Amino acid sequence: MKIFGFSIGDDRLPGELAGAGDAARDRGDWPDAARHYRAALSRDASRADIWVQLGHALKESGDLTAAAAAYESALLRAPDVADTHLQLGHLFKISGRRDAAATAYARAVELDPTLRDAIEELRSLLRKGAKPDASVSAGLVESLRYTRRHRPAPSVAEPADDDRATAIFDVSDLLGYFHNARLPTGIQRVQIEVISALLREPPVEVQIAVCAFSIDRSDWVSLPADLFLDAARLALMEGGQRDPDWQALLKDIALTVDLSPALIFPQGAWLINLGTSWWLQNYFLKVREAQRRHGIHYLPFVHDMIPVMAPEHCTRPLTEDFISWVQGAFAHTRDFLTNSEASRRDLITVADRLGYVVREDQVQIVRLDADFRRPGDTPPIAPAMDRYGLEAGNFVLMVSTIESRKNHLAAFRAWRDLITRHGAEAVPTLVCVGNRGWLNDGVFARLESDPTLQRQVRMLSGVPDSDLAGLYQAAAFSLYPSQYEGWGLPVTESLSYGKVVLASDSASLPEAGGDFAVYFRQGDQAGLLDALERLIFDLPYRQALEARIAAGFSPRPWRALATDILSRITTGQTPPAAPELAIPVATPGRYYPLHRSRSIAVGPGLATGEIFRAGSGWAAPEDWGCWTRDGDGLIEARVATAASRPMRLFIGLRGETQRATPWRLEITGRQLASGALGADQVQWVSRTISPEMIRDGILRLRLIGSDQASASSDTRLDRNSVGVIGFMVCDAADTETRSAFVEALATDDLDALTVGKPTL
Repeated sequence: MKIFGFSIGDDRLPGELAGAGDAARDRGDWPDAARHYRAALSRDASRADIWVQLGHALKESGDLTAAAAAYESALLRAPDVADTHLQLGHLFKISGRRDAAATAYARAVELDPTLRDAIEELRSLLRKGAKPDASVSAGLVESLRYTRRHRPAPSVAEPADDDRATAIFDVSDLLGYFHNARLPTGIQRVQIEVISALLREPPVEVQIAVCAFSIDRSDWVSLPADLFLDAARLALMEGGQRDPDWQALLKDIALTVDLSPALIFPQGAWLINLGTSWWLQNYFLKVREAQRRHGIHYLPFVHDMIPVMAPEHCTRPLTEDFISWVQGAFAHTRDFLTNSEASRRDLITVADRLGYVVREDQVQIVRLDADFRRPGDTPPIAPAMDRYGLEAGNFVLMVSTIESRKNHLAAFRAWRDLITRHGAEAVPTLVCVGNRGWLNDGVFARLESDPTLQRQVRMLSGVPDSDLAGLYQAAAFSLYPSQYEGWGLPVTESLSYGKVVLASDSASLPEAGGDFAVYFRQGDQAGLLDALERLIFDLPYRQALEARIAAGFSPRPWRALATDILSRITTGQTPPAAPELAIPVATPGRYYPLHRSRSIAVGPGLATGEIFRAGSGWAAPEDWGCWTRDGDGLIEARVATAASRPMRLFIGLRGETQRATPWRLEITGRQLASGALGADQVQWVSRTISPEMIRDGILRLRLIGSDQASASSDTRLDRNSVGVIGFMVCDAADTETRSAFVEALATDDLDALTVGKPTL
């Protein structure tokens, strides 16, 4: 008699039978391996490791159902083995059960946060819309908070659940920056220091929290305070982007953002963005939704208006995205933070160009005169000098990102003139510290073309805080010839270390340096050279300036800057955002494109259709227009029309890229039009809207594409459906406007009809 192909008299032990199964596995004979594993389990069914091997053999044999049962039998006997959950995840993945696979991978990572395969598989599924079991997701997020290796979590007071105002700091751009760089530059430094100060010493009158906007999920999620503080601490330490601790932290952050539930804002909370968000194309769509649902206040910190005021120093994509953000910022808030009088003037100027009215009292100035020194920390100078081959007192320090606006070329010209006049031996080395930015080809070309200049200029990047402190202390003085700034943090930083700084008189720099910096007129190369010569060769003059800094310059702790920011919340009178204020006006006869911004200048003729999108059914705008998400896109607009007069709607639609797309248009629940689009087909639809369809002056237009409701929730992916190119409404009897639209469409000149702006 035989069982599982073996004689009853076979007296081999389970381990021996499992060994025979392993041998069959190694030669690729999966059916034979499965027979041996089954025989071993018939003698000892408690062996979880053999159940796992049986699962492997059955999976490779193509029996996925039996394989899943084997893995689950292993988990019944040893539920805390991360690799078993990983293998079960692989099985569910190839079976098409994406949510179940994500749950298994999440459990594996919860048990072993270092299991890279599970992490990568989980992130891949999450980006595709898979949804792991909520309880497992919550457990994983908690486990990540307490298993980060070698980095004890700081003690952080969690926000209390009470009636105090809530300030939620959005650090989306900071996390995006961390995935490409580690050491922070100016804007990142402000975020790190201000938010860290508030988390370590929470204010009494305001609850503090941190959040991030997930591009993949198009929503905000909470970021644990201790996780943010870990990132802030490690970012300022020595170590490169590939440092294992840094990479482990980035994975923890990514999984937390992917797995945490969507943030539900407390009613009336303040969403404060101290950084940049213009690269997040769906950002303001979600701001509008949060304003309508939760009455939040959006409070941006406008560091500068460089892409508008000095676009020659920016790449075109940056300028386009910034202008789109500027329009959104003015449309979604009455309150602003900025860093200087110069920046406030620029902000009001740009608002005026766009046709918005922003008063001075709506823009609070938070001076960035912070103390960059670490309390009680006086790093030795010698290690930095040895590391970079420098001589204390014999170099001038220029700290800035290497880009055209920072004016390295003017510094190089001045150094070449100094060498010509005084000889290389008499001229100190120019040490330029900063990462590469954009539009800097001329900087490096100038160095490469001049061997003499090369010997007198040092370019350093990736310099940690400890070394930078040593460089400041050892420098003769610092140089900052920037052509445009919102504030100029390196000016304040130099003064914090007691060092004279020579700066241009451009924009905000006189505010940053006050009476303690030395200035030259922007664009005056001779004036720059004269000022350099005096600082280099007149030692008593320089010492007198240093004495003045020591006696009178008093930088503020970062906690004081944080208090300034919060004062806008504790003393401001802005009422909760009313739902109707979030619905913009669509001017009759004006065309509103839904594509990504292509504007490189601001003016009253600038209009956008992005602001009319409502709800969660939209993907991010693209160059041609905007896809709906899962076939349900809502457009809301206020239209000025007589109650008895019909309107005419023109709307451009685009079919899905891969397949035909049925669609229908509804207004206030009533069908207006329907049809079908071929793959990637463009169609312009024109329909008359009767007065009763526009309730209380609000046009609510819903575009419904392919119906995916019948798809399995375990296998469906959120995906794009029928797209919208743009739209226009006008009086149905206005034949002149209707003809102008048709003509513009025929000549591919719809931009001619984008005049003015939507207003709140």
